[in-house]
Amino acid sequence: MAELAGYSAAIKISGTATSMTAEATTTADDTSYQIANAVKQVLDRETAPTVFDGGVATAEDYTVNYLNGTITFDTDDDTRVITVTGKYLPMTTAAYAHSLSISRATDLQDVTAFGATHKKRVAGLKSASGTLNQFDITDTTYIDALTAGKPIVIEFKAESTLEPERYWALLESDEVAAAVDGMQDETISWISHDEWLRLGE
Repeated sequence: MAELAGYSAAIKISGTATSMTAEATTTADDTSYQIANAVKQVLDRETAPTVFDGGVATAEDYTVNYLNGTITFDTDDDTRVITVTGKYLPMTTAAYAHSLSISRATDLQDVTAFGATHKKRVAGLKSASGTLNQFDITDTTYIDALTAGKPIVIEFKAESTLEPERYWALLESDEVAAAVDGMQDETISWISHDEWLRLGE
């Protein structure tokens, strides 16, 4: 892959949950159905969506991926016409952001038994964390989320044509710094909460 300039990066933050009704879906395998409107694909995890098949609430078992707006059934059925009613989280570009970092990690558990001459490990739980710097210190989005203690969604794109990464995140700190010879700056630190994913994988 070619090198990417730092200014190509973009980051979005989730906003207030907004109602949606009978949103159409698309499917490639008659098993997983994704909300067609990309703006409404990040679902509010505090509101369980209602899934309709042909306008009637389905009685089938399914799972919901709240980060990409996908409903997945246990079996395929090419006669389904799936729509979704519930709430989504609008994603807004962090317009004044100028620096960010994201770190992904896996806990490695030691499973070395007696008699072994080398350590053995297995992969455990995954997590992520990061920081975001922005110039607009009057924006209360982050301090409000920190005070509320509720997870938000952070979306990162390395370049506009690439698929984004999305993280459920809890804000750990919000720091404002100022110097007489520079701009006031806000630094937000976050830690992943529950799952995160790269769309398109």
